[in-house]
Amino acid sequence: MIEPQPQQQYDYDEIDLRDIFRTLGKWKYKIISFTLICMLLSGIVSWFYLDPVYEATTTIVVVQSQLPKESAGSVEDMVNQMGEIPFMSPESSVQQIKSPAILQAVIDKLKLNYTRSGLGSIIKTEQIKGTNLIKLTVAHSDPAKAAGIANAVRQEFILHINRVNNQKLTKSLDIMEDQWMKKEENDLQKANEELRNYRLKTRSSEFLTSQLAAKNQDLALCQSSLTQAEIERDKLKQGIEQEKENLKNTSPTIPSISTTGSNVPVDIGGLDLGNLKISSEKVNEAYTKSNEALNEKMTELAETEASLIKTRQKIQDLDSEIRVLEAELINNQIDEKKLKDEVERRENLVKLLSGKISEVKMTEAMDAAGNNILTVSEAMVPQKPAKPNKILNVAIAAVLGLMISVFGVFLIEYLHNEQ
Repeated sequence: MIEPQPQQQYDYDEIDLRDIFRTLGKWKYKIISFTLICMLLSGIVSWFYLDPVYEATTTIVVVQSQLPKESAGSVEDMVNQMGEIPFMSPESSVQQIKSPAILQAVIDKLKLNYTRSGLGSIIKTEQIKGTNLIKLTVAHSDPAKAAGIANAVRQEFILHINRVNNQKLTKSLDIMEDQWMKKEENDLQKANEELRNYRLKTRSSEFLTSQLAAKNQDLALCQSSLTQAEIERDKLKQGIEQEKENLKNTSPTIPSISTTGSNVPVDIGGLDLGNLKISSEKVNEAYTKSNEALNEKMTELAETEASLIKTRQKIQDLDSEIRVLEAELINNQIDEKKLKDEVERRENLVKLLSGKISEVKMTEAMDAAGNNILTVSEAMVPQKPAKPNKILNVAIAAVLGLMISVFGVFLIEYLHNEQ
């Protein structure tokens, strides 16, 4: 069986607003008096004891705001990167303004009785949000000194960046002139010598092209002659067949019969020859002409066949020579193109280096930092102090005095009630 838990008894203190207002009304003169005393003391300290602090502000703008290019590793990218002014972003400028070198230069220039950390403590830098503007503020009790320090810091910052850029450009110029330029000029000379020696050792592409054109022309003539000879051969064959057919249908001889044709009887040995018939054969001239024509055509056919054999052999030889010339021409063109491309690449590198060296020299002769960091406004001597804000100090003293007096009143009442 579960026993019931005993109920806990809590004591609550009730706060009556009437007691609060009654207490405030009871001590109101003391609260007001303490508050006024705090305001009076704050006013006396602010007006008579606190030294005024003046703030002078100068503004600069960083022109080079683009991101630096990433190098792809090629020589052209390296050359371009060597000739570029170091990237300066507004964020890095804000950090460099208070660098020890710049602060020490300002101290030496103005002969200030400050340490670097002490001078840095009165300088405030900030980038105006969303812009490339940098605001540099110097706080000092002397308004003229505040303006002078602000302008000196700005000038020394620009001079410092200019020195850094000049050192970088000078080093890049030495590397490009003494190392890269000499090397590329030597490589270009070697590439030209290799191309010249190659052309001396081998037949030029122009010569091979002319030879190839001549061989192709000879081949075309031979092929045309071969076609004509084949047509002539076919005609001769047809003529031979025709002549053979003519000879076959023509008799080699022609028979003839003749009589004595005398009216006077002739008696020879008892034979009467008065009407004697004599038969004989003559050579057929048509047959002879056909035979001669056949022999001539046979001779012409043999000569044509021999000419065809020679022409075909010449075509075959020309075709082989053309293939050899084409292979040699292609190889020469490939090898020569490689050498020409190497020469052209070296020439482009030399031109690139020469142009970049001239560009770096021009940039070095100019105020490099002045082109990247511009003064928007110089620091003017402030007319009114930025600190102390006397009205604000009195208002804060009033609020604090009121809070402390009210707290003290309630504490006194609490202690009195406990007794």
